[in-house]
Amino acid sequence: MRQSTYNVMMALAFALIAGACGGFDNTPFRTGTVRGHLTEADPAVALVSLVGDPDVRSPVAANGTFVLEGVPAGPVELFIVASADTAVRLPVVVPGGGSASVQNVVPRAAGFLELRVRGPARQPVENGQVSVTGTPFQQQRLDEEGRLRVGPLPEGCYTLETSVNGFPVKKTQACVVENETTEVKIQLPGTGEDVDRLMRGCVSTGCGRGNHCVSSNQCAPGLSCRDERCQAPGAP
Repeated sequence: MRQSTYNVMMALAFALIAGACGGFDNTPFRTGTVRGHLTEADPAVALVSLVGDPDVRSPVAANGTFVLEGVPAGPVELFIVASADTAVRLPVVVPGGGSASVQNVVPRAAGFLELRVRGPARQPVENGQVSVTGTPFQQQRLDEEGRLRVGPLPEGCYTLETSVNGFPVKKTQACVVENETTEVKIQLPGTGEDVDRLMRGCVSTGCGRGNHCVSSNQCAPGLSCRDERCQAPGAP
């Protein structure tokens, strides 16, 4: 009995010494698990992910329960989509090698972003994609007119990355509030050739009403340059 007790104590001492010397593998203690329950959820669309690392995600069962594994130990924030129009962000502290529990989480009314992406000189926006950094909304496809509705998003501010063939990636900041749709216009950056092409066009056409422009100096008297077009005051 004494020998057995002695062996256990020696093993514990060795483990402590090895950990202090860097020889102990503490990998299992670098991550933990979050177990939770949503008061309402549509399992067809519901998911739970990690803000900043959307690859760490979990589906939500029909009864609203979820288990999110491989979460880095420490303070994190959950990104929760509960249904087509409800979502919430939730801070949690995850113990290394252990499990955190969040029960009866109440989803809130979500916000949406209505995006309109334009190319310089009215160039067509083809095969465009938008990603909301750090969320599950990645590589969302723009339509042929450069439009996209993104959501449901929990209330907060986000970074959008717009990627269109032939143009540099454009980063845009946008915020959403509960139960509202926010319109965001994104102008893709152009090159010197784009500006030169507009200027040459204005020399030949005078940049009259409806023609492309980069400044009001290129518009006919009484018109101003808005949204890259010469328009009359008060024009929609």
